[in-house]
Amino acid sequence: MKKKSFFRQLFHIFTFVNVYGFYLLTKIVPFSFLPVISKIMGFFASSVILKFKKLVFRNLKIAFGDDMDRKEREKIFRRLLYEMFLNFLEILSLPKIHPDRIKKMVKVEGENILKDALKRGKGVVGVCAHLGNFPLMQIFLVKAGYPVNMIARDTNNIYLARFGINLRKKLGTPSISKWDLKRAIEESKKWIKNNGILCFYLDQHAGNGVKVKFFGRDVFAPVGAAVFARKYGSCAVGIFSFRENNGKHRIVIEGPYQLKKTSNPSKDIVENTAFFLKRVEYYVRKYPEQWFSWLHRRFR
Repeated sequence: MKKKSFFRQLFHIFTFVNVYGFYLLTKIVPFSFLPVISKIMGFFASSVILKFKKLVFRNLKIAFGDDMDRKEREKIFRRLLYEMFLNFLEILSLPKIHPDRIKKMVKVEGENILKDALKRGKGVVGVCAHLGNFPLMQIFLVKAGYPVNMIARDTNNIYLARFGINLRKKLGTPSISKWDLKRAIEESKKWIKNNGILCFYLDQHAGNGVKVKFFGRDVFAPVGAAVFARKYGSCAVGIFSFRENNGKHRIVIEGPYQLKKTSNPSKDIVENTAFFLKRVEYYVRKYPEQWFSWLHRRFR
């Protein structure tokens, strides 16, 4: 047991050293050179992480069936790795980037929807997905003056966790740790009651969630967004991010969603969660090469 713990600790240190090495690299490499580094990293990774390649292919096969051949799945997998590494390097680079330049990197569609939702004074539930550079989405909105928060599960690598906390502090982006669930719920309630925007990422498996359809398959989805919107009367809006062909980012804000609210709360929560997943699916179908939950066991 001690031997296993030692090797895990060694692996955590090794991982942190690599991440920190890339962080130092982004301090000296021009921002415009990051796509080149990402392509190189993606090229080598595609030949190494075969376990994840198999998982991505499986998920794509389940989602698209015969509508997508192996060649297209291969193309999406390679682009997915490129996007993943580029997002990673972009986030590491942001502390050295002037806020005005960050604003120029992103275009927002539907910003008035968010402004109007906040005017109601009951908080805003953000329906989100692990799509595009989703961490940059929050960073941009915070720097634009919006009170955006999210519930996040920090890695069990304590070195990376501390690094992540320090990075978020430098970028001024808050987060609510999911490790202490009771505390996370209380902090989330407080944030919503103070008319904040709380983002819920609904696109990964939730064993204690509700069963809904996603790409025609039964999946378990988290109910937090539907529960908070109903309980606190908060507006629910979709907030999705993706990278455009010119390399810049676009944030799409849609809604406010018209949610079911009847005398049957349980049924309403299931139906509203199912609706949220339909909106997530819509954007995943548009940008499959930028949805990082292909690397997750979404279909079980």
